[in-house]
Amino acid sequence: MAGIEHVQLLLIEDDELHIELIRCAFEAWQSLFELSIAHTLQEARARLADDACGYDLIICDWRLPDGDGLELLDPSHPLPVILMTGFGDERVAVEAIRAGALDYIVKSDAAFRDLPHVAQRALRQWRAIEAQRRSEQALREIEARYRLITENTSDLIAILDAQHRFQYISPSVISLLGRTPEELIGCDAFDHLHPDDLPNSAEHWQSVLQRKRITATFRYCHANDSWRWFECDIKAVEQNDTFAAILIGRDITARRELEERLLQMQKMDALGRLSGGIAHDFNNLLAVIAGCTELARQSLPDDHPAMAELIEIQQATERASALTRQLLAFAHRQQFDPRPINLNALIRDMHKLLRRLIRENIVLQTQLAPDLWSVRADPGQIEQVLVNLAVNARDAMPDGGTLAIATTNVVTDERFERLYPSLKAGEYVCLTVSDTGVGMDEETRQRAFEPFFTTKKPGEGTGLGLATCYGIVTRHGGAIDLASEPGRGTVVTIYLPRAPTADSPESATIGQSAGLSGSETILLVEDDPAVRSLAARVLRAHGYTVLEASSDQEAIAHAEQGTPIHLLLSDHVIPHTSGIVLADYLTLLRPNIRVLFITGYGAEPQLSGHQATRAPVLQKPFTPTELLRKVRAILDAWPPVQ
Repeated sequence: MAGIEHVQLLLIEDDELHIELIRCAFEAWQSLFELSIAHTLQEARARLADDACGYDLIICDWRLPDGDGLELLDPSHPLPVILMTGFGDERVAVEAIRAGALDYIVKSDAAFRDLPHVAQRALRQWRAIEAQRRSEQALREIEARYRLITENTSDLIAILDAQHRFQYISPSVISLLGRTPEELIGCDAFDHLHPDDLPNSAEHWQSVLQRKRITATFRYCHANDSWRWFECDIKAVEQNDTFAAILIGRDITARRELEERLLQMQKMDALGRLSGGIAHDFNNLLAVIAGCTELARQSLPDDHPAMAELIEIQQATERASALTRQLLAFAHRQQFDPRPINLNALIRDMHKLLRRLIRENIVLQTQLAPDLWSVRADPGQIEQVLVNLAVNARDAMPDGGTLAIATTNVVTDERFERLYPSLKAGEYVCLTVSDTGVGMDEETRQRAFEPFFTTKKPGEGTGLGLATCYGIVTRHGGAIDLASEPGRGTVVTIYLPRAPTADSPESATIGQSAGLSGSETILLVEDDPAVRSLAARVLRAHGYTVLEASSDQEAIAHAEQGTPIHLLLSDHVIPHTSGIVLADYLTLLRPNIRVLFITGYGAEPQLSGHQATRAPVLQKPFTPTELLRKVRAILDAWPPVQ
């Protein structure tokens, strides 16, 4: 028998004559069959229980002293069995085959002689049955394995037909889209796609129909009407000679939001650098305009015909200066004086101011958390944030509404770090400013923090309000977020780190001097010729000796000549170096020299390890009077600032 090396055969028979006839029939087949004998079911069960025996086939009499052969046919432990009986009863044969016997024979000399052939046929049948059983078991295991995967994966798995209708969709759709598989099976997969993604979807589907494997990104509508981003891998297959497409989609909404935040941060950083540079150059121009205007007013009588125009120029300069201050706040270049403060106290102090800013038809509500943690912040800048947000809220509620300000303590986790990559999880104070106004669409919301972006009519806004808030909050090491929908108002959420200590920062004050004139020598370092000329003219007009320099090399050359120098008046930004580095070098040459910086930025980067970082700063644009007062105050102060 091909494919069979040696068969262990167990004969269960109590009739010795029949045993001998059957043994004789198998003598010619000894190379194939090894025959063992059992006379009772009990003896047979003992032999079968012995793992060392390993019988391949059982030939069993129907009737035995302690039972019948059908008892061996246990469906849970199938055995290959041929039943024998001395009665040719068709009913018995049917019962035996139905119970699981491989074959049934009626005892006779001819049947015994043919028994080896019956055994071989039964073995072939049994092995075919076993192969099919193993195949079915393997299929069941594969099916169970794939069902386990598809029913427990966090990804979306779906099968689509040629008309892109769902034929199958994994249970993960419940958590991913808030829908059940039963809702979607038979539905067009394009029905819930974002309208902007439909044109690309049609093109992608044509590629799938052409048996191309594609990867595409789509937005799909959640049951709560929000949009979820999915990165999908789609491949065409043949299923029962019918086209089908396998789709595996991964929810990348969180990743997209993080990417958008990172891009927004990069864009805002670039805009901040640009804004800071513009404000610096603009402040140089304003310094000249403001200075020359004041000098002109001082040289003319009050009733001079040009006086009204000069006053108008001064007022316009002040308005322009206010704009540059907002740009500097956005660019993190505003003067920064952080200290531990309590936002609840600040909001209470501002209540009357905020009430005056908004109209009578707007309700102002505050919900301030008790035991609010302190934050380390510049109170003036936080006040500016609240004022800007209140004004925006007022303008968004022309027909009235509610402006709500709330504070709370929050402890953030890793999800917070994913939402705000520049921050670390920890303890924060959350400030929320919300309104019931007209709200914003998504495009407007995404651009809301950009400087000079505004939806207001010309002349009604500069577009710097929210940009200033963004700059101030991020400079404080916090994060600001904006949620809004058309017709549903706007919610601005601000996170500020909890103050590590309650220590108040040190502050130094410089005394004011009533006189503005002097006789000291001042080294003036300024690369902008117009600003340098104006400052030098003002100082000389009030008795000072002024040594002018446009670079660090010219300044050092003056200092090395031995001429007494009482004050270094330097721009923070000078060619090839910084005012701080220059001041450090000159204080080594002249230990008693005083230092005053002037800047068009407002707050320069502090260089660690430099003494001159403690020197006071005069913000451009400044008037001649402000310059003279600051110079006189520093010269009168002792010990000198180094």
